[in-house]
Amino acid sequence: MKQIAVLIPAYQPDEKMCALVPALRAENLSVFLIDDGSGPVYGPLFHVAAQMGAEVISYPENHGKGYALKTGIAEAAAQGYTGVVTADADGQHTVKDIVRIAEAMRQYPKALVLGSRNTAEMPPRSRTGNRLTAFLFRALYSIDLGDTQTGLRGIPLTEGRAEELLRLEGDRYEYEMNMLIATPRLFSGIEEIAIKTIYIENNASSHFRPVADGMRIYRLLFAKFPRFALVSMLSFGIDYLLFTLFAYLFSFAAVPATIGARVISAVCNYTMNRRWVFTGAQKYYTFGRYALLALCILVLNCGLIWLLTNPLSIAPWCAKLITEGTLYCVSFSVQCRMAHKQDKDSPEKQKATTKGQ
Repeated sequence: MKQIAVLIPAYQPDEKMCALVPALRAENLSVFLIDDGSGPVYGPLFHVAAQMGAEVISYPENHGKGYALKTGIAEAAAQGYTGVVTADADGQHTVKDIVRIAEAMRQYPKALVLGSRNTAEMPPRSRTGNRLTAFLFRALYSIDLGDTQTGLRGIPLTEGRAEELLRLEGDRYEYEMNMLIATPRLFSGIEEIAIKTIYIENNASSHFRPVADGMRIYRLLFAKFPRFALVSMLSFGIDYLLFTLFAYLFSFAAVPATIGARVISAVCNYTMNRRWVFTGAQKYYTFGRYALLALCILVLNCGLIWLLTNPLSIAPWCAKLITEGTLYCVSFSVQCRMAHKQDKDSPEKQKATTKGQ
């Protein structure tokens, strides 16, 4: 069984890629270099890298970073490597940091190891995007990360993880986000290692498209929301139908009819969410916690309505819209966190941060 290899996806690289290969080989690290359809103009660079000891895999058309990573993972797994360290080809990751990630993988063989940059040292656009993504990721998946967009990662491939990684959705930059989302079922946790923050010429060589690739990432983050909204509408229909039946067919008073309909529709809502929205939910997503959340939402609803309509003198119809919209997002976020929450005291802990330079 071989140990750890370095996997470098490259699209239209420059000489910095070639300088990286011999430095990594000097550290006794195997290098897989994926030519993601760079074209014949860049062929000589990949040829030089191959002469320096990299194993180059090329294909004619550009498919995206996620596709390149999957190609390298498949090849590394086929050759018996226990894991890969993914690194960028543009010089943003130092050889020292790549080696530190490989060493951390030996210490945490079942964890996903991330090279975490200091967001305060990033260019404004990158800093804003990274912090926003980290905030949403923490709110939706209960995983607190300092750098969600790092390309320097240590990925274990043992125990069937390679096959699971190859099945993950995404052929471009969203693939790396999907890997983070899949952490609970793929890895024992996440280890963050502090690395240097390097942006060469304000990241001019990056092929990340802020609009197109950003939309792919955020679509993935909120992938559960459309089903969540559909289940909510179905639950409202069940609630309204049952209230009508109880009140008019069985002549219940308004309050008992409301309570009966709400309890049954809540059970239906929880069941549909667990089966269709939060599939594979962890043990924390129970009906007891769901009911407690519903009670808290009800209390907050009443309190927020009172606050908006009395001290703040906002029109009731507007206060209702603000309250319902805000608490609906809160409910979605909390249920996402419950569905992905893991026991921090168990071996499958969600995250432990390792600091050091």
